[in-house]
Amino acid sequence: MVIEKYAASQRADGYAYNTIRARVNCIKAIAKHSGLAPNRIRAEHVQEYFSTRFLTSWTRRTYLNHLSSFGKWLGRNLIDGLRKPPAPRATPDPIAERDLKDLLRSATRPDHKAWVLLGAFCGLRAHETAKLSAEDLHDAGDGQTVLRVVGKGGRTDVIPVPPVVLAALKEKSGGRFWPELRPEKVSRSISRIAAAIGVKIRYHQLRHRFGTAVYRASGQDLLLTQRLMRHASPATTAGYAAVADDRFQVIVRDLPGALAA
Repeated sequence: MVIEKYAASQRADGYAYNTIRARVNCIKAIAKHSGLAPNRIRAEHVQEYFSTRFLTSWTRRTYLNHLSSFGKWLGRNLIDGLRKPPAPRATPDPIAERDLKDLLRSATRPDHKAWVLLGAFCGLRAHETAKLSAEDLHDAGDGQTVLRVVGKGGRTDVIPVPPVVLAALKEKSGGRFWPELRPEKVSRSISRIAAAIGVKIRYHQLRHRFGTAVYRASGQDLLLTQRLMRHASPATTAGYAAVADDRFQVIVRDLPGALAA
């Protein structure tokens, strides 16, 4: 089937399981609405589907991205004539440092602790953690180790590995560290451990913690933070600057009369 071939091509390009599933479900929904096979969908069918649905700007943008990907694979423009809403500006939500310490203490299984450390100290996403292998670790000389990360859209970057993370991975042998591990298991496992100690978090908040910590430690170097976060656009990194810039708190606190009861 066409949809299965498309999904296979997405896996080959390194897209996350959840992303592929969302794209496939979107395509199937429009094909079902139009009464057509997925490979027969055209822009007019997409327009007709959108005209019968109330979609939030975020959902509409996400669907259009899914259809753009499928259309490129088919060799046609499926979103011709449709307006894509601008991307909403997301605000990072880093895990609090005290909660991170409690989470690490509670992650008694070595694998779980390694997943937490990879998110909080290397900024890995769940799907990047899940597919990590021994071959991704490289000796950079002078006692330094770097990690090759295949991220969104198959983009490959190299980032430093701090000693605390390296120590958590040293017992791992060759090949994938966690064979057959799915990203959603990484996310659910860490969320469950956090919930057991009264902390509600998503795995991605560990990455947010990494970004804000890097921004502070680098002396508020936005370019360096962008590189370590592996953001394609500095506009994405700017959100971390807003969260991590302690001067905001100091300036507002020191306003005349701010400390008066």
